Amino acid sequence: MTSMYPVTLKLTGRFCTVVGGGAVAARKVTSLLEQGARVTVISPEVHEDLLAIQNQLIWKKQCYSDGMLEGSFLVIAATESRETNHAVYEWCEEHQVLVNVVDSLEESSFTVNAMVQRGDLMLAVSTSGISPAVSRKIRQELEQTYGPEYGVMLEILAETRQEAMETIQDSGKRRQFLQSVADMELPELLKKETKEEVQKRVKLCLSSYLD
Repeated sequence: MTSMYPVTLKLTGRFCTVVGGGAVAARKVTSLLEQGARVTVISPEVHEDLLAIQNQLIWKKQCYSDGMLEGSFLVIAATESRETNHAVYEWCEEHQVLVNVVDSLEESSFTVNAMVQRGDLMLAVSTSGISPAVSRKIRQELEQTYGPEYGVMLEILAETRQEAMETIQDSGKRRQFLQSVADMELPELLKKETKEEVQKRVKLCLSSYLD
């Protein structure tokens, strides 16, 4: 069993490099851009999906060679060449840079999880790189279970927590209130009522905890 440490990375503004320009590389680039990363692609040619968004990235139109990854926070090796992917791994290993090698779990220092995002709620599924197909299946099941109401719930909870910090001075009462809100099953309420109506319910609950 491969030991993996589950984390989520903040990539906004980080320099990330994808070596390779095929369909797999295109998917990796798209996901990095969605997270605000500054992406460089190293490949003589690229997939049409990358051509369509080339104004959003830096494209080095050449084959990979040592030294091209300098300054990278994170690297993905996604070429069809085992030799090239291994060379990328060796450079990253030597320079202590996070690397995902698409054709080698053993050479990857991280794997990319299947993910469901609902606002600030992120549900990630990992099989430690063993079966992306199983990860996708579980992700699809989660998409059915956790709808957009969970993102709205977290918006309400963020506002509620801030208001509670400002208005409930007793820390014990504050914990009780926040627990009461957590027990209100907000996702189910949001399926039937508007956000504003649910917010009114929460504010009514808050009023009972004020001195």
